[in-house]
Amino acid sequence: MRSVHWSNWAPRRSGLYECAKDMIKYERKLGIDSQMAIYETENPKNLMDDDWLIPVSWEEAKDADIFIIHRGIPAGLEDKKKKTVLIIHGTIECLMLEEVFSNAESGIFNTHINLIKSYDVSVAVNQHDYDVYKLYDPADKLILIDDAIDTERFTLEGYKYPYTHHPQILWADSLRVNKFPAHIIWAMAEVVKKIPEARLTVVGLDLLSILTWRNLVLRSPKNLIAPNLENIQFSTNDIIPFMRGADMVFNSNVSGVPSRVEIEAMACGCQVVGYGDFTKWTAKPFDIKSIADKICECWEEVKDNPSRREEARQYVMNHHNAEKIVIEKFIPLYNKLLGKEK
Repeated sequence: MRSVHWSNWAPRRSGLYECAKDMIKYERKLGIDSQMAIYETENPKNLMDDDWLIPVSWEEAKDADIFIIHRGIPAGLEDKKKKTVLIIHGTIECLMLEEVFSNAESGIFNTHINLIKSYDVSVAVNQHDYDVYKLYDPADKLILIDDAIDTERFTLEGYKYPYTHHPQILWADSLRVNKFPAHIIWAMAEVVKKIPEARLTVVGLDLLSILTWRNLVLRSPKNLIAPNLENIQFSTNDIIPFMRGADMVFNSNVSGVPSRVEIEAMACGCQVVGYGDFTKWTAKPFDIKSIADKICECWEEVKDNPSRREEARQYVMNHHNAEKIVIEKFIPLYNKLLGKEK
């Protein structure tokens, strides 16, 4: 079997890209000739290689038995002789607002609806997306396969960032309308009243927006915010040490689903505080006192129990392990589409 994953090229900057890379790794491990092609780049010779992953050209991609579409198929290559699996990435709320704010000149949400109807099977990667997109699935082609990560890369063992303070709370996600670090930054003023040694580390801020974050942190009178942050970082190529060294990661995604960052952090032993029923420490969205209370509750329960780090990782191994999901979900799906069911 030969599969081609149509992706963007954004190593360590895009969950879409990282998902495609993880799937390719484990498909290859199972003996599949699995490749990545770049939707925006026909001949990707000038792209910097990402470790072991070297993308193929559009011409080379034509020999695939099955297309897995993360980003899109270039015009002229939408060959219906190929079996197609659409992996739906992107935040529904962002897509909707982009259409609204552009006065519908952007049709990106509507495009996703069209894609679900166009391909053989569509895959939602979390329950929230599935529940919404199922409303636009008259042919019943949408299925749910939870997002998953490379658990051989995100591990308990390895270099840990040497934080000075504990508990250390980490925010390390991409900036989106549905997830951003403002509320956890504000909540830390309440946290340190109860746990004076608690600190926050923020990783992944965009340089273009740094003035906003500077004002948010420094313009508070009486210096109520800045001392509560141990680190503020721009985007970085490697956040794993920050995850291994932290005690908690804050899930700011108001849809309640864990982003890949939260799954990755759990695989490195972090507890999750934030929004969503996958964690027992669920705060009210945007409520800084509720966020602070849940952080304190979490720390009280886990601070003297190092086994909780192994438990967090085991949750990921059971529910979000890319190798397990490729074997149990995607390979049977490919075989069914290609008429190779046993």
